[in-house]
Amino acid sequence: MKISKKNPKHVAIVMDGNGTWSIKNNLQKKEGHKKGVKTAKKIVSSAIDIGIENITLFALSSENLNRSTLELKNLFDIFFYSFSEESEYLENNNIKIKFIGDLQKLPKKIKEQTLSLENKTRNNKKINLFIALNYGGKQDIKQAIKKLLKDGQKNKSFEDFLYSKDLPDVDLLIRTGGYKRLSNFLLWQISYSELYFTNILWPNFSKKNFYNAIDWYKNINRKFGKN
Repeated sequence: MKISKKNPKHVAIVMDGNGTWSIKNNLQKKEGHKKGVKTAKKIVSSAIDIGIENITLFALSSENLNRSTLELKNLFDIFFYSFSEESEYLENNNIKIKFIGDLQKLPKKIKEQTLSLENKTRNNKKINLFIALNYGGKQDIKQAIKKLLKDGQKNKSFEDFLYSKDLPDVDLLIRTGGYKRLSNFLLWQISYSELYFTNILWPNFSKKNFYNAIDWYKNINRKFGKN
């Protein structure tokens, strides 16, 4: 696939199916999450190859914090290891990374890593990679309203107080894993997004699968409410 003006400028992905993949392969759930990280890296590289400017990955929802202590520990360990390992990859590929969500409720070592990666990559320009951690669309809107009312500055807009304030509107939302729902993801930014659902589990989602979604998007006549 080539760079094209018809390609979406912002792709958001609900990376669902890691747990199901683990069960189907008789593996521990953490192995599915590890495989999912490798898939994420592959898809980000594929997005760079065709000139996509922004990609947002739903890594951990606010509701996910209700999972078992063991699964959360495994997830945070995987995040910590992955963020440490991929720092060089981000630099070498000119990727600017930004984390969105209520990061204050995450373990200290994860918070420190997110800040470090954001600082290291702040001048990179090839692609904006947004990672949603402890994020929920409803929660984002609620906390923004509270901050707006408390701040009282008339020169600021509602969007200035969102965790996701730096995100442009989403052109294409991809959800893997078979379910057809939004799962409280980027509710403010997806008002006119094209929604692409696939039964493919996230660890099995390939470059070809990603480009199939892009081709599907390019064939849509987007009207934004107009005739």
